[in-house]
Parts: sequence; structure tokens; C-alpha cells
Amino acid sequence: MKSRLLNSLLAVLLLAQITPCQSPSKARNKPVQQTATVPLETRIRNVENGLLPAVLVKGDSGWSIQDRMKHYKAPAVSIAVINNFKVEWAKAYGVKDIETNEPAATDTLFQAGSISKPVAAMVALKKVAEGKISLEENINDKLVSWKLPDNEFTARKKVTLAHLLSHTGGLTVHGFPGYAPGERIPTLPQVLDGAPPTNTAPVRVDFEPGTKFRYSGGGVTIAQLAIMDIEKKPYPQIGSETVLGPLKMTNSTYAQPLPDEIRPKAASGHRPNGKPVNGKIHIYPEMAAAGLWTTPSDLAKFAIEVQLSLAGRSNKVLSKEMIAKMVTPFIPDSAAGLGFFVEKHGSTTYFGHNGADEGFRATLLVHKEKGYGAVIMVNSDNDQIMAEILRSVANEYQWDEYLPKPNAVVSVDTAKLDEYTGRFLVSPDRVLTVTREGGKVFGEPTLSPRFELLPISETGFIRRDQDVSYIFLRGAGGKFESIQIRFEGRASIASRMAPDAKIPYEKLAAGQISEAIEAYRTIKKQKPANAAVEEERFNSIGYSFLEEKKFEEAIAILKLNAELYPSSSNVYDSLGEAYMIKGDKELAVANYKKSLDLDPHNENAINMIKKLTQ
Repeated sequence: MKSRLLNSLLAVLLLAQITPCQSPSKARNKPVQQTATVPLETRIRNVENGLLPAVLVKGDSGWSIQDRMKHYKAPAVSIAVINNFKVEWAKAYGVKDIETNEPAATDTLFQAGSISKPVAAMVALKKVAEGKISLEENINDKLVSWKLPDNEFTARKKVTLAHLLSHTGGLTVHGFPGYAPGERIPTLPQVLDGAPPTNTAPVRVDFEPGTKFRYSGGGVTIAQLAIMDIEKKPYPQIGSETVLGPLKMTNSTYAQPLPDEIRPKAASGHRPNGKPVNGKIHIYPEMAAAGLWTTPSDLAKFAIEVQLSLAGRSNKVLSKEMIAKMVTPFIPDSAAGLGFFVEKHGSTTYFGHNGADEGFRATLLVHKEKGYGAVIMVNSDNDQIMAEILRSVANEYQWDEYLPKPNAVVSVDTAKLDEYTGRFLVSPDRVLTVTREGGKVFGEPTLSPRFELLPISETGFIRRDQDVSYIFLRGAGGKFESIQIRFEGRASIASRMAPDAKIPYEKLAAGQISEAIEAYRTIKKQKPANAAVEEERFNSIGYSFLEEKKFEEAIAILKLNAELYPSSSNVYDSLGEAYMIKGDKELAVANYKKSLDLDPHNENAINMIKKLTQ
């Protein structure tokens, strides 16, 4: 089964597969020092034409939002900018659906993904304020329709509402992929037990509550059920009565599936290639964790209420003291409060949340004390454009300490550029290929897009799209023999490879299948925890070959995956799919049956066996 990307907080890996940034245009030469007298139209135009990469370079200005939407194949972007505790402006770009071409508007609904969680946290905290539940009591004391199974971890400490809202309850299940229209929708007890037709694992406690942070949409779903059991009402009604209504979030609902009368106002989700997701939108019974339909303007109203409450200027839902719990880390060494994540930029504190549903991405970030921030939503799995827009807003409105200092790029003698070129071994199955085009140098990691390497010294280079530096190191003969790669305080060495050397992936791609498979076995034996031989990576490589119709290569790597990870249901599901696509029904059914033996709840395997044996 092809793995799906779930909700926020996905770790950025060294040399991860990130869409490369092209050089920004030269339309604006310097960041603009703004004053209150700048016309609003000018500010909007500056934001629209000032999208910035992760790493800033002196002399660069910004891309246009239209160019970046085209670059990322994002059909629509919707923005709300907060200034002086108000929505200063909101604007939508593009189309709701790539097939209908209906224009997006500021009242077009998008799926908020995990930004559903802080709104749901406010709902839960309101019930605390009303005395209907305590933050510190055993959550099982409030659950009626389902109980969280006790074990050795809950014997030491019970799971509480505070644990659930701060992701410190020791709960499993990071996020949810949702259900396409036409698929059976599970009840919340089924979701929490991982019972059919649920497509995620059971939600259980696997470390002592309150001891550490681990993101869990499963935990927030338990909180949803507890609130429903207390109120004895559908969750969309509770959300509307408690938060959405009082804050006049008139274009927001937790209704799942989206009612027919509202669907025309909503966007459709799209994949990274720009094509619609299966069924246009997914359905999320896990409403508190991932089910909110809303707009940037409505989420801005929500964020402004939190800002004003922290300033002691509003209490439409909660008191200042209760709101403070939402933006105060619950345990040391965690950025998670009861709903929001806190970001420190120098001495400045921001709070916010990101969201990811199938075909949708969203981000909300605001200053904790000053009344500014922004909300951005897109109907695409490509979320990089949101960070670029956020930096443009921060630049235009001069947000405190948000943007990094720009780097100065130096000139390198073009006659020496060839000295940097070559292939450097980053890991046992990953090569950084450095090439030259004219007066520029580029890097291209295995299975990732290439990017420009910008010189900041004779030996040091950076890239715009990610905060990674590359230091070229000379060997005894004076030639560049290795690269030191620095990322998030860590450093690794990539050594120059012999011209004819190949990593296992390159052997596999070249049709040297047996050699490649044996090389992977050797890596697994010598470095069993290396990322090169992870189950997920093999699965991804297998599907990439399937898409190229290289069936022999795809099946070989997926068979190896099953050999190395025999207890995984997913590896046999993927192998079954590969045989099915190739046209070998017998082997497809055999592998789907193995997958089902390991996971009797695998709905995909059940359906495929039925389809293939009819």
C-alpha cells in the first residue's frame, strides 16, 4: 500500500526531497522598511511579489505568488493578514478545482487539517471552565461510549485531558489519512480501536503519560469523544455553539462529510502533481484532530481572540488565565501548549499550528504579544509556498526577529568551478552529484531535485531552499576530496566517489538487479538502522519503478522489503499491488493474503482479494 503523508510536524531529513528554489526575481532590490502610512494596496502588492526562500541572499528580492503557484502546481491560495489585532486584508488566488476552474474567493472553504486541534482545544477548555471536566482527572472517568485500555503505563499515571491536548499522554497514531467518498466511514470507537473499516492503528498508551512529548492525533480524537460523551451532542454542534458561533466564524464547520449545501463553497484537494485527490475531498470522522472546514479569515478571527485574551482585552470564550494555557508549554523541553505550538525567534515569541489533510495544507502563525500574524491555506499537498508567503508577509510588515539575516554571495573564478564537480557519497545509497552550468554550480542528491549551490566563500556554499551549508575540503593533493554537510547543528562528511562507482539504487536503475539487491542486504547487515534500508524507503523506490513500468526492478525491491521486514502487513500489500499491475493475479492474491494474515483489518487487502478472485 502506498504510504500517505500524514499531519504536521514531519521531520526534515538531511538533503530531503525538497522542491528546488529558482533564483528570485529582481523586481524589488531591498526589503522595504514599512511605516503606518504605506497604502494598503502597496503592501498587498509587495507581499504578492515578495515571496522568499528559506535562506536569504543579499540582492535577491522575491518571486510572485502567481509564479510560485505555477511552480508548485497549487490551484488555489488563500491568505489573511493580521495587523493591529485586526484582519487588515484577505485575498484568494487561483481556482477551487483544477477541473471546474471556478475561482477561489476569500469565503472559499479549505480543510484545516491539524489546525482543527487548537480550535478543538478551545472547545474542550470551555467545558473545563464550565466545570464539566477537569484538566487533571482520568479521562476514562468522562468517557462513556468507549474506554482507553489500561496497561502498565496508565497504572503509573492516568491519561488526562491536559495530556491529550498537549500531546504528552503517551498515545499512538500521529495522524489520519481520511476516507474518500464512497468508502465506509468508521465510528469514533472503531477509529480508536483500529477496527474495520478504520484505516489506522489502534490508539493506545505506550509510554508513561506526562513524561515526554509525542504528537498524537489519536489523543485529540479521544478528547473529541470525551466532549461528545459529556455534552451528548454531535461534535459539529458542540464546536459551533462553543467557539465558531461566539467568534463569528461564519464560514467554518466541523461537519463531516461536508453537507451538500456547503460543498459548492469548498475547494477540492490536489496532489503534488496538480491532479485532484481521489473523490476530490476526504472525510474525517476524527473531526477535532483533522476535520475543520474553514477560511483564513475565520482562523484569523480565532487567532485574534487568543491574542486579545492574552492582552486582557477580550474573553468571548475563555478567560485570560485559561487562554494562557493554550500557548504555554505543558512540560519542559516541549513547544506544545494546550492547543498551540510556541515558536521562539531570538527573544520574540510566536504561536501557531500547521495543518495537512489529503490535498490540503494550512498554516497559522501570530505574535504572542503584538497584534500581527497571518493565516495561509492551499488546496495542494505542496506546502512550501505557504512558508514563502509567510516570509513575504514578515518582510513587508517587519515582524520582530522572524527572518534570518541575508547571506552575501561571493564571486568564484569561473576557471575554478570545475574543481567542485563530481559525485560525493552522502550515505550508503545516496549521492550528491555536483555539476557546473556556465558560471553556476548545482547539487543533485539521489532521488531529489537539483538546487543551485551559492558560494559564500571559496570553499563554502549554501542553498536557498533549505538551511544547509556545504564546505568543500581539499585532500593531500590539493583537490576537493570531500564535502562537509552541515544541517541543524550536525555535520557529516561526503567523500568523493570513483567515476565508475555505483550505489545500490543506481545499480537497480541500470538493470543490475541481483547486484543491487545483494548490496542492500549488505547494508542492512552492517548498518541495520541506516535510512538507506528503511522499509518506507524501499516501498517508495518500488512505487517509483512501478510508475515507470519497470516491473522487474519494482518487484525485486519490494520482495527484498518483504524479506527484510516479514512482520509488516504493508510490504506484502505493496508487493501484491505490484504483481496486480504487472498482471500476475495469482501472486497478487497470495501477497494480499499474507498482508491480511498480518493485519486482519487491512481493508485494501480485503477489497483487492475480492476484486481479483471474482
